[in-house]
Amino acid sequence: MFDVKDVQDYVKELGVKLLPPAADVTARSLEFRFYVVEDPSINAAALPDGTVLVNTGLLGAVQSESELAFVLSHEIAHVLQAHQWREANDTRATRVMIIVGALASSFFIRDLGLFLGQIGLEAVVNGYSRRIENQADRLGLQNVIDHGYDPRSAVQFFRVMVEKYGRSSSAIWSNHDSNLLRGSFLTIQLARQYPAGQFDHSVVDTDAFRNMKEAMGPVKIM
Repeated sequence: MFDVKDVQDYVKELGVKLLPPAADVTARSLEFRFYVVEDPSINAAALPDGTVLVNTGLLGAVQSESELAFVLSHEIAHVLQAHQWREANDTRATRVMIIVGALASSFFIRDLGLFLGQIGLEAVVNGYSRRIENQADRLGLQNVIDHGYDPRSAVQFFRVMVEKYGRSSSAIWSNHDSNLLRGSFLTIQLARQYPAGQFDHSVVDTDAFRNMKEAMGPVKIM
């Protein structure tokens, strides 16, 4: 855990504020908890029980509260949509068939059969993961709009990610689409749903965010 109380309290308060009404009516037992952990990568993660872990590298990289609000909304969407359970359940039958096929083929083509099976498993699981990541992006974008934030900051966040990690990703080995593609998807979504813009008076930054950055101080980003 990142041992700066002001930073922990800020992220917790922002996360709770961003919870959509669905968080109160979901049939699953959830208690959202938000923690900042010392990790230099620009990332956050959500566990099925509602625990959201935010890396110090992410807090160091985001440039406004609206960018951070999008990332937290993305993670909240993962929990409310039960994405981890859906991925495990929806891909189970296909994964079993691939494993059986790989073991059977290994009697004829030895290690090549197992290698091809591994590629098949990665393609199935990561392909499904990319779909649910894109859904979390779309739901996260709508959530920040509903809470009065400027959604264009979500696109700006992916520009930051492109600058840090590049434009491309592997269609087989990556469980996310490229940052360039994800930012483009959100740009198209905004253009289609809100052709008139309407975001000039939305929240971009706050004093609370700036105070958090000052309390956090310099952090390593990788």
